[in-house]
Amino acid sequence: MEKERISARQLFALILLFEFGTALVIPIGFAAQQSVWLSILLALIGGILLFLVYDYFFRQYPELPFSGYTQKILGKYIGWPLSLLYIPFFIYIATRDLREAGDLLITSVYDRTPLLAVNALMIITVIYILRKGIEVLARMAEIYLIILIILGVLGNILVFTSGLIDLKNLLPVVSKGWKDILVTAYSDVLIFPFGEMICFTTILPYLNKPQKGRKTGVLALIFSGTILSITHAIEISVLGAEMYSRATFPLLVTISKVNIADFLQRLDPIVILTLIIGDFFKVSIYCYAAVSVASNLFKLQKPKKLVLPIGIIILFLSLVIASNLTEHFQEGEFVIHYVFPILSVALPVFLLLVDLIRKRLGLYPSNIRADDEG
Repeated sequence: MEKERISARQLFALILLFEFGTALVIPIGFAAQQSVWLSILLALIGGILLFLVYDYFFRQYPELPFSGYTQKILGKYIGWPLSLLYIPFFIYIATRDLREAGDLLITSVYDRTPLLAVNALMIITVIYILRKGIEVLARMAEIYLIILIILGVLGNILVFTSGLIDLKNLLPVVSKGWKDILVTAYSDVLIFPFGEMICFTTILPYLNKPQKGRKTGVLALIFSGTILSITHAIEISVLGAEMYSRATFPLLVTISKVNIADFLQRLDPIVILTLIIGDFFKVSIYCYAAVSVASNLFKLQKPKKLVLPIGIIILFLSLVIASNLTEHFQEGEFVIHYVFPILSVALPVFLLLVDLIRKRLGLYPSNIRADDEG
């Protein structure tokens, strides 16, 4: 891949926007009911540990993406086909995110607009930015993070001042014991959204100060996890656990209830802009990860040429992935519970163990030496 560079501040912004993505808008952790916010905080601990695994590989192989050091650790004949699995995986998750954004826009404001038109506008923008390079995307992230924070602060102020908050909806905190909370945290929330950080293994090599990667990533995860926990707690306190779990987009329902002096109403654009910004960066980063892995595996000299075909594939799949939003979410259950844990958690941890064992036993060839100083 071309040697572009991003700063630690830009990485921080990218991670925040990526983590917010669709996680701010759609419900997560159904089983925990009114304790979803607590499950998010518990899952954050696992998310940080998982990022430390990714950071370990970045420090040991600072110039290589995930597919590169997978082949170094497992060998070409095992590492190459395993890395190949990540291309359709990244494309598929980008497809899901694009579909969710399109469905929300059609459901809320563009009810007579074809899904193709909405999704095409998003993917065209993604393709244009990625062809300009990761540096351009990172600089955009700094700007749009400020906009997203302003929207978030404004939205929360309006919800609080409208008197919609009922803290009783958050009680009892542990209604069915800790089991449901922990299961939700480490079977659902750890994977979505924290396990999605796997695609940042393709972006970390472009950090201009590698030594700041760990601190930046951990702080970004703590900040994003805390904001997600607070946001979903507010949604539940307004809607109640039952309505929260039934709502397709609970944040949209929450903000639509705001009515201050019969003057401030219909504030849906706050949620819509939040989703458009977060989803744009999420689709962009997944698309970039797919391009990065493909270019590394197939030794392409000009990776940017892959952006257009991969973008077209994502657009096409977003239209045919499901006939409706309900089917879309049902289909996603299989991916979240079976595919995601393997590719974002199990395989990286397995690579870590193999790498440590090979180093311990001195099994690496002399010409392949990892940087142990990280």
